[in-house]
This record gives sequence, C-alpha cells and structure tokens, in this order.
Amino acid sequence: MSPEALAAIIGVFMPLVISLLKRANWPSIVNLGIAGAVSLAVGVATVGVQGDLVIGNVGVVFTSAAAAFTAASAVYKLWFQGTEWNDRLADFPVPPRYPVL
Repeated sequence: MSPEALAAIIGVFMPLVISLLKRANWPSIVNLGIAGAVSLAVGVATVGVQGDLVIGNVGVVFTSAAAAFTAASAVYKLWFQGTEWNDRLADFPVPPRYPVL
C-alpha cells in the first residue's frame, strides 16, 4: 500500500484527534495550524512505516500529509462538524459544573 493511501485512511479518523487538540474559543487559524501539524505528523509516520523516510524524499511526505488533510477535511465537513461529539471534544476537559444557587 502506498503511503498516500495509508495516510488517507488514517485521515478518516483524524477529526477525532484534531477536535481533542483544538479549542472552541481559539481563532480558526490556530485550529487550522493544529490540523496541518497533525496531518504533517501523519504524513511523516506513514512514510516512515513504509520505509521511505529519507532526507531527499520530502515530496512523498508532503503528498501523504496532503492526502491525510484532505480526507480529514472531507470527513469533518460532511459528518463531524456541528455534532455533539465535536463540541464535547473541543471543550475537553470539561470544566466542573456547579449548581446554580
């Protein structure tokens, strides 16, 4: 299996991780940076698992990262955005809720 295909498969599950790392009150550019960093980490990991991680092979890493980012973005926009799971993960850990007196 190619690193790009493996990265795309992992990208399907990345919205869970990205929503856990981001925060709802942070600017969208910061959350986009988190998504990009996670995608780059997945790209490096998938190329490393395939045994193709060498200094001159940067293009494969970026292609794998792009495949992961594209898959994660599609899954997020189609099925995950606006769900209760996304909201709960973005607010994790949940602050304690004290009863109103």
